[in-house]
Amino acid sequence: MMTQKIILGTLLPLIAIVIFSFSDTPNPVSIDEVSHDYISVLADQQDWNSCVQKADSEWGGQCLNYGFSEAKYTVHLVNGCSEMVDLMSCVQRENGGWQCFYRLDMKKSDTLHAYACRGNGNYLKWVRKAGDITTKFPSLAEVNDEY
Repeated sequence: MMTQKIILGTLLPLIAIVIFSFSDTPNPVSIDEVSHDYISVLADQQDWNSCVQKADSEWGGQCLNYGFSEAKYTVHLVNGCSEMVDLMSCVQRENGGWQCFYRLDMKKSDTLHAYACRGNGNYLKWVRKAGDITTKFPSLAEVNDEY
């Protein structure tokens, strides 16, 4: 008889805990009730490419291997942001290949003069925050393959 009372005394509280634990189950939340307040990391990031703008371009000029060339195309790219940037710019040659130039730690108003001695007037640019080595510039081979 004593054993039965001990078993019932232990078993009844366990049964009560199990019953109460299932009775307080939270109601599922619908999609409409979910908060859409979140921070967008992309909205807070600087668009580094917009920092560098074409200030000017020109045809003709001295080239080391050609002397003066009417076909030389030069583009002048200027950092307009107060933050320093790294810039890679490529100018396309008449034959479709690209000649690339780099300028690291460009301060506001610094200019990169990129050119091709026998250019066709096309250029490309890639900009990143100065010193951001996690953002890679394409290699010359990648530029020639893709563009």
